[in-house]
Amino acid sequence: MHTAPEKIIDFHTHILPDFDDGPTDCRTAAQMLVKLYEQGVTHVVSTSHFYRYEESIADFLLRRNRAFSSLTEYLHSEHIAHIPEIIMGSEVYFTTALIDDPDLEKLCISGTDYILIELPYTQITSNVVDSFRSLALCGRVRPVLAHLERYAAYASEDTLFELLDIAPAQINCDSILSAPSCRLTARLLKSGGIAAIGSDTHNLSSRAPRFAEARKKLSRKLGANVFSALMDSSAAILDNADI
Repeated sequence: MHTAPEKIIDFHTHILPDFDDGPTDCRTAAQMLVKLYEQGVTHVVSTSHFYRYEESIADFLLRRNRAFSSLTEYLHSEHIAHIPEIIMGSEVYFTTALIDDPDLEKLCISGTDYILIELPYTQITSNVVDSFRSLALCGRVRPVLAHLERYAAYASEDTLFELLDIAPAQINCDSILSAPSCRLTARLLKSGGIAAIGSDTHNLSSRAPRFAEARKKLSRKLGANVFSALMDSSAAILDNADI
């Protein structure tokens, strides 16, 4: 008998107010969180964009903490309690310079040594794959690839599976709901290397949360056990366990 997972984890969100390309204010951020809660999500990983060539890790963390404080104060003042638990993280744009940054570990998901990595939107060459492998083997962090299916425009399917051999990955809800990408996403899921799913929500309009829709379609097409396995591996990441 199938057992529903205890934690429903949205692994990739942009919900901090007035931060990167997420919601412009606390009210919108709160509405996004309420929608995710209504869609059954119990935990969200807040993965704001970090670009090393734009600012230092210290400056990024300072801005992130301010945005999170503003959001929590707003939630308290408006008595908004029914929202998912928020876990701090980041979506880190990959550069080879990351490996030598002394503050790299501070970009990891809170309480873990897992870090969400976004690859450049350019041709994924063997040099890129080798550089990513160096990050995975550096012994300081454990990378998780953000929205692996998006890189299909820049790499062969064989290269995507090579990346999965290096590190686990996360997929976006929209790739399950979109006809052009759902077949590739299904093949990636069947490989066993996908560890998490994320709404990658940024706002309430063009990139609104669609977690419940994706869960329903995924369970219908591949079985509820596939969704449960994603939640189990996501929970293991948040516990800093091996996956």
